[in-house]
Amino acid sequence: LYRLLCPLLSLRFSLGGCSGAAMPKGTGRIVIDPFTNGLLTTLFGLEVVAVFAVLLALPGALPAGCPLTGPQAFAALAVTCLALFPLIGLVKLIAGHACALLSRTALAHLGDPVAKVKTRNKLRDQSWQLTIHSAMTALEAYILFVDGGGEHWLDDYRSLWTPHPHQQVNSKRSVHLLYLLQMAIWIVTCASHRFLEERHKDYVMMYVHHLVTIALFALSYGFNFVRIGTAVIFLHDSSDIVIDLLKMANYLKLEGRRGGFLVEGTFAATLGVWAYTRLYLYPVRIVWQGVWYGSREVVTAPGAYGMDGFTAAAG
Repeated sequence: LYRLLCPLLSLRFSLGGCSGAAMPKGTGRIVIDPFTNGLLTTLFGLEVVAVFAVLLALPGALPAGCPLTGPQAFAALAVTCLALFPLIGLVKLIAGHACALLSRTALAHLGDPVAKVKTRNKLRDQSWQLTIHSAMTALEAYILFVDGGGEHWLDDYRSLWTPHPHQQVNSKRSVHLLYLLQMAIWIVTCASHRFLEERHKDYVMMYVHHLVTIALFALSYGFNFVRIGTAVIFLHDSSDIVIDLLKMANYLKLEGRRGGFLVEGTFAATLGVWAYTRLYLYPVRIVWQGVWYGSREVVTAPGAYGMDGFTAAAG
């Protein structure tokens, strides 16, 4: 998606790729293409307004089984977004001081790896990503394997489509809590990325990522595809934990014998986890069995939702 958007946004090709960012020589500062930045910020504002407006103006927009009304969901989402800003600051503050202390003491033999402010800021930002990925993975695992005896959404494609998503009543409060938290997290993460965090060379790419993620959560929840959505979120969040650990280990220069081979170890773990979750479970269990094969077999079966009317109309 990002590669398709590049020419449409008239991005600058710099730093070896389509980034929308440039670093003038001698400045050490990332400069973002103003048109691209303005367009993405406008899209972000429209997304947020649309999400909150739908909650207020369309009472039937929430999926069946949601314990909240539209106005209640509006208030809950707003309060959660506001509460996340100080939480982000607290997590980054604690992580920044802890890593700085660790760098000056236990890691002094590595040359105080986070002595530079820029490196310390990267580490602080990554600590927040590690926090949300870990917390959301725990909630998603609770939904899939514990709450109410667990669900078979990862290993039985029929459970994703039976009954049809438009007829499903997902009464688990934990599922609706997950979507509320995820929507709030990505709205706040996108706002923080745009207005608060230090900008990196992948600024535009990550901005597009956040916008697409917000849209996917809103559409998945609005059309009641929460079962397959929960399974997809679990695979992505759980596999991102090792990426966060790898980046943080790299910032702390924990490589080789002097660093306990932590960079190498987390890199190997990343390869293994991603091979299983992103290259096996996601394409095989979700895309092929869940979306392509499962939807056709279950949704088009005789007596399935909408099929009687379709068959009658087709003669």
